Amino acid sequence: MARDPGAFYMNAPIAIERDFTVETAPQNRVRGHILDFRCDPIGVFLHGFRSDCEGAKAIALAQHAKRRGYSWVRFDLSGHGRSDGNFTAFTIKDAVRDALAVLQALAPRPVVLVGSSLGGWLSVLAARHAPQQVRAMLLIAPAFNFVQNFLAALPAEELRRWARQGVRRFADPYQATTYTLGYGIVHEIHHFDVLSEPVQLHCPLTIIHGDQDEILPLANTMRFADRTQAPGLRIEVVAGGDHRLTSALPRMRAELDRIWEATIES
Repeated sequence: MARDPGAFYMNAPIAIERDFTVETAPQNRVRGHILDFRCDPIGVFLHGFRSDCEGAKAIALAQHAKRRGYSWVRFDLSGHGRSDGNFTAFTIKDAVRDALAVLQALAPRPVVLVGSSLGGWLSVLAARHAPQQVRAMLLIAPAFNFVQNFLAALPAEELRRWARQGVRRFADPYQATTYTLGYGIVHEIHHFDVLSEPVQLHCPLTIIHGDQDEILPLANTMRFADRTQAPGLRIEVVAGGDHRLTSALPRMRAELDRIWEATIES
């Protein structure tokens, strides 16, 4: 993956978040922000599906990182926010590519991955590709296998129509609007399955999930935990918590502090 000259941290002003770009494919760049205190580890926030790095959790955790003196990165996946790409063409394969390109640009610095929803799924996929670099993970309502789960619930005729037409319009669960998604997201999705086979992770992992999640139920995370081996795997259940978990921000900050201290000491 090509790195944009001077895009990252070598001359970053201390305690000032600045913009960066990383080329993740020919003529495709992701864009984000980096706050670098020139100390390790560095946190990397991965946002959710149809979200971006300006969302409520992304901003709140970036602000917390600044107060605590944590080096921090947040960026938009391709087809989201300010990054290149058309959302209709979004695929999990490309999202993993984006995450790994950012990690490569940061290498060899150790990383703490913080993933929200889709970003939680991507964190696990990225960690398996970069075991020496990823030192810990905090996942917030992770959307493990959400594409596979959605396909399983879609009527067969709807799936065939989507395949024939190439695109399909979906209702947004949070707004009175719709979005268009290409059938390409279905291709090779079996390569990203983390629920059917055992998952081996090398680093500590904490998951925060609400017991009233209307998008990805808590059972999804428990199924993942049952099949996963990771040192210090912890599940923190938020009573009454929905998928967005905005009321649980204090808990996220506390868990991040705990993970950060443990990572520094290890």
